[in-house]
Amino acid sequence: MNDHHSHHQESLKLKKRSKLLLFLGLSGLLSIVIFFIEAIGSQESGSLALFADAGHIATDIFAHLISLLAVYFSAKKANDRFPFGYYRVEVIAALFNSLLLVCIGFFILYEAYVRMLHQVPVEPHSMLTYSLAGLVVNIISALLLSQVSQDSLNVKSTYYHVLSDLLGTVAVVIGAIIIQNTGYLLVDSILSLCLGIFIVRSSYLLLKESIQILLEASPKDFERDHFLNHLRETKHVIDIPSIKIRKLTSGVFTAELQIVVEKDADRDKVILEIHKMAKTHFGIPYVFVECIGDGLAEHLSQILVKELDLSHNHHGHHHH
Repeated sequence: MNDHHSHHQESLKLKKRSKLLLFLGLSGLLSIVIFFIEAIGSQESGSLALFADAGHIATDIFAHLISLLAVYFSAKKANDRFPFGYYRVEVIAALFNSLLLVCIGFFILYEAYVRMLHQVPVEPHSMLTYSLAGLVVNIISALLLSQVSQDSLNVKSTYYHVLSDLLGTVAVVIGAIIIQNTGYLLVDSILSLCLGIFIVRSSYLLLKESIQILLEASPKDFERDHFLNHLRETKHVIDIPSIKIRKLTSGVFTAELQIVVEKDADRDKVILEIHKMAKTHFGIPYVFVECIGDGLAEHLSQILVKELDLSHNHHGHHHH
């Protein structure tokens, strides 16, 4: 019965994952279509704002790619070589993505500044045509993702990417209408500046988060105090000398805990309680608990760690 239940759950998971991959893939393809529409449009019309919006869409294409990677790799099982699975692939992809996009953003800002000094003619009619075409495809993409955006954290972030793209494209459409009716070319540069700032800002935040995860900083989006309170309320726990929470990727954490328990406590029971609480209540898949007696923590902290001589390290132990 239980086996049947878990089998049913597995097939549900698979269905959900296939749907996610399908919708993400379709939405990503639509983003590529929008990118080409707007890139060609910026060539035809001379509009930098259209090019900037295409740059904005490029951030979106990468967001789709990262989400697809995340969905694909999160299903791969951990092994001896990769004991924590492949979650960090998503973070490394996000790091490269954000670095590239910061560069795109600064390039757009520089171009917008140059254009403010030397005005370049813009063809508002083709600017409007291409931006409207982009807008229609963008709306379809947003509708596709809204179907699955609640299923996963990383897909949700891609959905927000698409929505911000939508706003960017709406701004370009409005800009084209203003230029068409007033001939005020500066609108194009002002829009490009705004989009450039937006790209730099969102990419910088992604870059910062990726670096923090790779440096294993304490995650801000984990309820550490809440978790500590639960630990302290666990029966027989006297003290918690060390707690290390790491973030593997969005929504996946590991916990490494050192717990001081009462002398006559059933340590297995305490460990089981903590595992249950961390996994079922906080959704932490990787939990490591060290249960020690009172007074041992101090002795442990006094042990000196040998510095490894790296030049001999490789030759030190040969396993045959």
